Amino acid sequence: MAFRAWRRRCLAVGLLAWMTPPLWGQAPYVAGVTEAREKEWRGLVALAQSAYAQGYGADAVEHARKALTIADELFGPDDPRALISANDLALIVERGGQYREAEQLLRRVFDSYRQTRGEDDPACQMALENLVDFYLARKRPDAARPLAKYALETFRRTTGSASERSRRMAGILAQIPDVSADMAAD
Repeated sequence: MAFRAWRRRCLAVGLLAWMTPPLWGQAPYVAGVTEAREKEWRGLVALAQSAYAQGYGADAVEHARKALTIADELFGPDDPRALISANDLALIVERGGQYREAEQLLRRVFDSYRQTRGEDDPACQMALENLVDFYLARKRPDAARPLAKYALETFRRTTGSASERSRRMAGILAQIPDVSADMAAD
């Protein structure tokens, strides 16, 4: 009888430990230290944005990378502040011609917002627009078209067919040739 009770308790503790959310996503709060690190992150973000605006690409990249590292460690990789840093870095490295890294960062931002906030969230929709714009600028209609179609459906549902975002995506879709329709016609 005592064995069954002990076994039941062990099982309950094991299940409870298994169901507990992971703790490695975000650094623990330490008074004074956390505020100082967040202040450092804010300063690096401001420096990166300022250097980017003034055309100092190398300085902007350095500050943006440091800001992203701190944000990932301090807030966790899915926190909006980390995603802001990732988006800033993506814009900076894209301007510097590092397109593969920019694409990975933009994809990370969109995927994370979609998973944590849902596709109807304005931040997720902005990240989706950034990704569509990136593919259009790189002349990759094969990658831009499905995302633009998805964006149009999402924008129509959340902001209406007459919204600026919906009209913009409809215009983009009208300009992108439908490769699958062309292949079916052949």
